[in-house]
Amino acid sequence: MSLGLRLFLSFAAVAALALALPLVFFPDQPMAQAPLALLLALAAAAVAGFFLSRRAARSIRETIQVAEAIGRGDYAKRLLVPRGGEFETLAAAINEMARGIEMQIRTITAQKSQLEAILNGMKEGVMVLDAEGKIRAVNKAFNQIFPGNGERMGRPPIEVVPCARFQAACDAVLASPDKDAPPLMTLEIGLGQDRFYDVSVVGLREARGELGAVAVFHDLSDFKRLDRARKDFAANVTHELRTPLTSVKGYAETLLQDTAGMPPERVRFLEVILKNANHMSKMIEDMLCLARIEDSPMPAAPPRADALQAFLLARKECESMALEKRIGIKSQLPEAGAPVLADSGQLAQVFRNLLENSVKYSPEGSFVTVSHQAGNGTVTFCVQDNGPGVPHEDRLRVFERFYRVEKHRAKTTGSTGLGLAIAKHIVERHGGRIWVERARGEMTGAAFFFTLAAPSGEDPADAPPQG
Repeated sequence: MSLGLRLFLSFAAVAALALALPLVFFPDQPMAQAPLALLLALAAAAVAGFFLSRRAARSIRETIQVAEAIGRGDYAKRLLVPRGGEFETLAAAINEMARGIEMQIRTITAQKSQLEAILNGMKEGVMVLDAEGKIRAVNKAFNQIFPGNGERMGRPPIEVVPCARFQAACDAVLASPDKDAPPLMTLEIGLGQDRFYDVSVVGLREARGELGAVAVFHDLSDFKRLDRARKDFAANVTHELRTPLTSVKGYAETLLQDTAGMPPERVRFLEVILKNANHMSKMIEDMLCLARIEDSPMPAAPPRADALQAFLLARKECESMALEKRIGIKSQLPEAGAPVLADSGQLAQVFRNLLENSVKYSPEGSFVTVSHQAGNGTVTFCVQDNGPGVPHEDRLRVFERFYRVEKHRAKTTGSTGLGLAIAKHIVERHGGRIWVERARGEMTGAAFFFTLAAPSGEDPADAPPQG
């Protein structure tokens, strides 16, 4: 029943009740005129109410139609606001709401279009995961990296990216309990023989539980290919140089064995030839050593080694160089030994390279110290000298191949520029890190630090130092 009909029936009921009233309620009117006047008044009110109710019903129907249109997505729909009517405030509020929704939808649509343009313009592949770890969206670059005709949405990552390590990283990020700082995991994955990607998986915490993580795939294939070509070139060149260089050394050494009757200038020339041939030979050996370290597989479980024994072996090999400059090499390692997880031969090479570097730059009559500090499952070793030190701006680059601090280039002889690079590769392949700082305490030069893992439950204790 409509509102207008209900109002009309209500007025009719009132009129019928008025006709049934006793005449005593109208003492001032004639007996026949009192009910008739009341009836006419009530009839007029009923007619007015009927038209008013029809108008109200029409306004309500229009309001309902506009609200339904907005609900269907027609955000441009508006109500005609009646002047002075009881629906003026309601109509104005609905129109304002519709305008606000329309502006919000336009803003969201523009932002979505911008985001899609950015994602589709990226060279990196992007995968968006929901809170349950299912794929929610990918960009065009991702579809080019992982082509396929099947539907991607709603599937777990491993069904699209065939890598168990990547799936494990996504699961770990989604399961992280940290709500303040979104978790981040990076890994390198290989897909096929010549496809390598650096993947960053970061969790999302501001999407009200709808989004879980974003994975970004950076293509490393070209870099890996160029790096492999560089390594192959270096290895091939060094191998090709070894044979003629060995001949040069052999002939120079043979000629120097019998210098009787030879002019002094020729003897000096032969000594220079032999000296430079030895220098080039050492450089080639260092390059081959670096190539072997890079090509060797990462040890799954490094063997146990005694850092003290490795240091003693390295110190013995550096004794002749230290004696020439009257430089002492002091050990502060514990006499009981310093167990670490590392290859003993490669650890001795790290100590030898660091000791040679310190002896080269230290002034005559000074000394070099080797110490350690254990804790939290790692052992930190330190090799300090009294040389000129390493400037702050060069501390990151001294571990690069063939890099030398410019102001000391002319003061050193016999250096290949690969010793620190070899030490860095060995330490990092064992899961540690290496860096340089200013020397501490009574030392005034450089302090080279490197870390290695200690065997479980066998952190070296502070013991009397080895003399």
